[in-house]
Amino acid sequence: EYALSGEKGGVACKTEADLFKALGLAEIPPELREDAGEIEAAEKGKLPKLVTLDDVTGTFHCHTSLADGGSDGENTLKEMAEAARAMGLSYLGIADHSQSLKMAGGLTVERVRAQWKKIDALNEKLGGKFRVFKGTECDILADGSLDFPDEVLAGFDYVVASVHTNFRMDRDEMTARIIRAVSNPYVTMLGHPTGRLLLSRDQYAVDLDAVIDAAAKAGTMIEINANPHRLDLDAVHCRRAVQKGVRIVINPDAHSTGGLHDISYGVSVARRAWMTAADLVNTGSIDEVTRELERLRSRAKSHG
Repeated sequence: EYALSGEKGGVACKTEADLFKALGLAEIPPELREDAGEIEAAEKGKLPKLVTLDDVTGTFHCHTSLADGGSDGENTLKEMAEAARAMGLSYLGIADHSQSLKMAGGLTVERVRAQWKKIDALNEKLGGKFRVFKGTECDILADGSLDFPDEVLAGFDYVVASVHTNFRMDRDEMTARIIRAVSNPYVTMLGHPTGRLLLSRDQYAVDLDAVIDAAAKAGTMIEINANPHRLDLDAVHCRRAVQKGVRIVINPDAHSTGGLHDISYGVSVARRAWMTAADLVNTGSIDEVTRELERLRSRAKSHG
């Protein structure tokens, strides 16, 4: 309890690395010390190289201000892009709310098309040095359908589908609702899968394992919503999702330029989930991410 002793007496350890070495183990990162198989992995030298904040190249779930044609963000499209560039990111996805979420300034179809023109103009000015992707945080309606018609969804680079209403559905209904959404070929990623707000709102009743299975089957990503009030998906379910082949994306759900920095909290969740850079979508280059988004959009074209 008070000292480490070996066959030849006391074993001096100045650092944690010394301690693990004395025990014949690879050094276990603090995030993995939860008795979830990390000791066995350390014995075999099979601990993963965990993702770091430096691996993240961009993000997708971000909002802009109503005054600039967005929904419920605090900053303009240009300000969000400039802040992301200043952080060293290579791309940024704008995903303002869809039309039915009026309390959050949800965009009508006309406003969506106007925003697309602004994004095109900004990308032209950026000259390929940084890219803004056209996205939406599209409401999952009570029956699992989406808040925009297919012809509008087809115009986005990606679609984040999220639940914002009807939280009190029973478990089977909510599960079926979300499964229908993640199975929709226009949906790129599922946003804040449980709807929880830490210390203020419990998650809704949902069979997350069934949702993860459906996302894996459809090839739909699931986000780690890195907002510190959400941290949703949690590390336990992230690990399960990765094991089932689901691609994970870290999104800050940023409603301001400062909110972009919440990505770091998402990285912490990913590290607890044993995730490497290869397990995340948003660790790739602009070209790699663009190809991945185009590949997912092609599902909808072939479906149509």
